[in-house]
Amino acid sequence: MFKYIITLFFFKFLLLSFFCQNSNNNLFEEAFPLCYGQTIFSNNANSNSTHSINNYNYDSLINCVKLDNSSWFKFTTNEIGGMVDIIINQINCSGDSNLVFQNNIEVVPLYFTNSSSGLVVDLVDNCQTSNSNISFSFSDLLPNQVYYLLIDGYNAIDTIPISTICSYQIQISGLGLKPAIDAGDDMFVLSGDEFQLSGFGIGNPNWYPTSFLDSSNSLTPYLTISSTTEFLLTLTEEGGCVYEDRVKIFVQIPLVFFNTITPNNDGKNDQWRIKNIENYPLCRLEIFNKWGQIVYQSIGYKENQRWNGTFNEKQLPAGTYFYILDVGSNSNSEIYRGTINLLR
Repeated sequence: MFKYIITLFFFKFLLLSFFCQNSNNNLFEEAFPLCYGQTIFSNNANSNSTHSINNYNYDSLINCVKLDNSSWFKFTTNEIGGMVDIIINQINCSGDSNLVFQNNIEVVPLYFTNSSSGLVVDLVDNCQTSNSNISFSFSDLLPNQVYYLLIDGYNAIDTIPISTICSYQIQISGLGLKPAIDAGDDMFVLSGDEFQLSGFGIGNPNWYPTSFLDSSNSLTPYLTISSTTEFLLTLTEEGGCVYEDRVKIFVQIPLVFFNTITPNNDGKNDQWRIKNIENYPLCRLEIFNKWGQIVYQSIGYKENQRWNGTFNEKQLPAGTYFYILDVGSNSNSEIYRGTINLLR
């Protein structure tokens, strides 16, 4: 049951909205992770001109404007890489109204590589500046690579170092980010039988609930359960994103069919019984005579629905009757067939 239900810190929305507290990502080393399908609402209210712990001069790399109040974000491509799309909109800046160009943000995408002389910073695309919408569309990003977005309130005139406070929304998507996670197909097991979950994905796994599992941080744990249970698999990627998928395990309660009915009102075997049938409320039951005529049918088979050897409120003759039971779509599609001996 494969789903891309994406979370950061275990939210359950397909398209997650999250507010980023910028005091935690003012520095390169504290870049906030952007995750596939996630929407981030952020601002640079707590940012300043310090870009990293080492205070590297990123200004020398950027061909648009001086960075004074920057915020860092990062994303990690999957094992395939390639296409990634980034949209930054809902930009709202509060700068000096006399400096028209100041009421913008500037954004530059970049990544880092190691060399013999130290860390090398490479731009992925040109810097963009806008007060409405900014978009990047990459088609050939490297696989398993951490990329960064450096976002700044636009300070148009270096001689007037007035910081611009801006809020904005970031959305990121693309096949190059699509997470590899699958909790496996829904399955049906018998109560008390040991079985194995078949999760798949890249990252650090965790299953919930944990009480039934021999290991909650294995993709393929063994377990035993006695009732239908839904399990949540989360994978935490190296870049900090957490993705999830779910699988439901239906526990089949064994049915016991009584093959004889004696409807003589003595309180014993007056109705045809199926033990544990109450666990299959959507079951479909049909009973036939030896000529193939339906003499009883129902959806569900509660106590007040039990067949008592009649058809149209008339007693049927003694003999052998035949049943077909489909246990219903809410559990599995198994069909049971057998005979009923009607004695008088």
